[in-house]
Amino acid sequence: MKTYMNRIDREHHMFMLIAWDYLNTWLEKTNCLTPQERKRVKTATTHLLRTSDSIVARMDRDYAKKIIRDAGSIEVRMNYKSTIKREDQEETVEIKLDDLYDIANHALAECVGCKNKRFKKCEKYKLFMKLDIPVAQEQTDGCPYEN
Repeated sequence: MKTYMNRIDREHHMFMLIAWDYLNTWLEKTNCLTPQERKRVKTATTHLLRTSDSIVARMDRDYAKKIIRDAGSIEVRMNYKSTIKREDQEETVEIKLDDLYDIANHALAECVGCKNKRFKKCEKYKLFMKLDIPVAQEQTDGCPYEN
């Protein structure tokens, strides 16, 4: 069995650890999963960690130190490419996601303190959901965009 990993294999191993950490953090914060879904995600994280432990156990002694050192200089990003289709012209316009979020933030200025119980009928709510604008509050009884 191989006792050395090249840079690309180490990066994949590092991603496995990042996925494990991300999923565990998400499980702590979310309440949107059913008990069965939560169990399946927890099983996935267990398998990721056990696989990582197995890899570290069969590698040279310095491998674990190398992974720890690499962890300090790694950055993972998720970029969403957002396009908005104009209904009247049937063309696509590219908008930077940060700009879209800034526009949404300005639009939400009048939503401060909103207590509308029928928020799912609100035009802003429908538009923000359609455009995948992140919510201001994940755990709320009212509108998740109210801030």
